[in-house]
Amino acid sequence: MTPRLAAPAIVLASLLLLPFLNKPFTMDDHLFLRAAAHALVDPLHPAGFEQVWNTGDRLPLSQYWLGGTLPAYVLAPVAALGSREWVAHLYQWLFLCALLMGSVSVARKLGCDRKQAGAVGMLVGSNPVALAMSATCMPDVMAAAFGVWGVDRALAFREERRIPAGLAAGALLAAAILCRGSAAAMLATAAMLLVPSKHKRAASCWWPVALAAALTAGWLFLQHGSAEAVHSLTGVRNAPRNLIGFLCFQALTAPLLAYWLLSTGWRFAVLAAGTVLLGVALSFAHSANLAAYAVPAALGVCWIAASTMMARDLGHVAPLMIWLCAGLAALPYVQMAAKYLLPGVPAAALLIVLHAGRVRQARFPLTVALLMAIGWISGAAIVAGDAALAGSQRAAVRAWVAPSLQLGKTVWAGGQWAFLGYAELAGARALANTPPLPQPGDTIVISRLSYYGRFPHLPLRAEPVASFADRRCGVFVLNRTLAAGFFSSRFGYLPFALGCAELDRYDVYRVKMREVALLRN
Repeated sequence: MTPRLAAPAIVLASLLLLPFLNKPFTMDDHLFLRAAAHALVDPLHPAGFEQVWNTGDRLPLSQYWLGGTLPAYVLAPVAALGSREWVAHLYQWLFLCALLMGSVSVARKLGCDRKQAGAVGMLVGSNPVALAMSATCMPDVMAAAFGVWGVDRALAFREERRIPAGLAAGALLAAAILCRGSAAAMLATAAMLLVPSKHKRAASCWWPVALAAALTAGWLFLQHGSAEAVHSLTGVRNAPRNLIGFLCFQALTAPLLAYWLLSTGWRFAVLAAGTVLLGVALSFAHSANLAAYAVPAALGVCWIAASTMMARDLGHVAPLMIWLCAGLAALPYVQMAAKYLLPGVPAAALLIVLHAGRVRQARFPLTVALLMAIGWISGAAIVAGDAALAGSQRAAVRAWVAPSLQLGKTVWAGGQWAFLGYAELAGARALANTPPLPQPGDTIVISRLSYYGRFPHLPLRAEPVASFADRRCGVFVLNRTLAAGFFSSRFGYLPFALGCAELDRYDVYRVKMREVALLRN
């Protein structure tokens, strides 16, 4: 029954994703795939190799890896098959199918009828974040799939008190958290759903939650480098900025605010429009903070108002509200990204369907159709923009890195994401802030968009050879000028933007005589 109810959602998502089956790897895809390949060689230490990433430091991957190393093992079959693009994306599509079926199954267990459960699946399957992350190899879809089935098994355990269901709930919830820390909200949701009627029954009701916590803690304890990653990648100072990013991404990528605007009267729409216009006006003030955060904060206020009024109408939805806010786990992180919202997408769909059933909204089919259309088109735009960025960086490797390698030269690639991943696959070396460094006669190619190292301060003389700006008109997912920041709120608050701008710029240098200098850390 569950596969049949989820089938329309799977078809809807597949219509978008299958044409992008050979889409270039993007962002952190290469990072996880390299860890998966290393897990085949050294199963006990999948993060036990050095990687140049982020700020250009050459460090063990374990010091970049804030969550569990489980994704390396989950992606091991892809690495065993050669880490081909179409294999990785097809593999990810299977997890999306599991996510959609799990969402439908949870809806049924929470009292939805067949049509309502199908609507939940369609809302999840047309969500732009779910679609965009399904076109990557990052573990967000895996986390959401494991988590939603963990909640499903927790609900089954609540109904029947069967040990296999409790064991499955604990294992799946732990797997979700070890894929993405933002899935921890699902553990809290399961704990609230399993609240015993009497204190004496606490142990018998909550042991699946305790099992999930123990498995997660045990895995992280055995993983080396987590403490260093927490120290270097998190901080309380990041929370205010990330909170605004979280609320804005909720307003623009989750269907809850759009549903409230479509289903309530004109008064809320007028208030929301007025709030956003106020944010736009404040953004022109002589303040860098207002210019950067006034509009996203206004959108976040609208989302808070809509979710608060929905919760008031429904009542007793605290577990779903906690689940919805899964992305708040990333508040201390160095950035906020829309992908951290993905574990909470099924909760948003459930809240919408439950609210529509509670108020018996006559226009609900039309509202769902509009939400699906908006979400699917937005998802298509994000995937297209992501493909354009990754394709540009892969093309730059073919144009500027591969020819020099074929001539027998040593090439150093400065950057990360698709650029560094494809450059290393071609045979280039990663440019780091510490030795080994380029030698006289070597070539250096830098992606300006993705390089955050200290190239100007390195003890070497580099002569500029060429610079190529990839300017185009279309969809952008990472562009400060257009405020597009789907993968990082540091670039902007929009999940995508339309316009004409520079996608990336690539600088080529030739190393001349080395200066005599000491490299200071």
